Amino acid sequence: MTPPDGWSEAREEPPGEDLEEIDLHGLRPEDALRRVAQGIHACRVRRMDRLKIITGRGWGNLKQQPILRPKVEQWLAGPEGRRMGVLGFEVADEGGSLVVDLRNDGHRRDIDSTR
Repeated sequence: MTPPDGWSEAREEPPGEDLEEIDLHGLRPEDALRRVAQGIHACRVRRMDRLKIITGRGWGNLKQQPILRPKVEQWLAGPEGRRMGVLGFEVADEGGSLVVDLRNDGHRRDIDSTR
């Protein structure tokens, strides 16, 4: 899935960046999306503006194709994600995770394009 305009395709985390993480390995898509919503809510309550979602690369299933990441990307880019405060996301760790930028304090923040 190609990210919408203005959203980055791949990135490497800066060394030492401390992100809240949620790991979706082993979860069914419905459960994974519920966990993503809970993780986003927890970060926003703690006034955190970034979250790392570990989806895995998708090679651990019978079809050897990504299942979770495309569904999570679609959810983040859709109305549910926007309503939860998602500003954008970037693929990280060679496709094994997503780093999500979140609205903080109900205010949209400028996303630093050098990250």
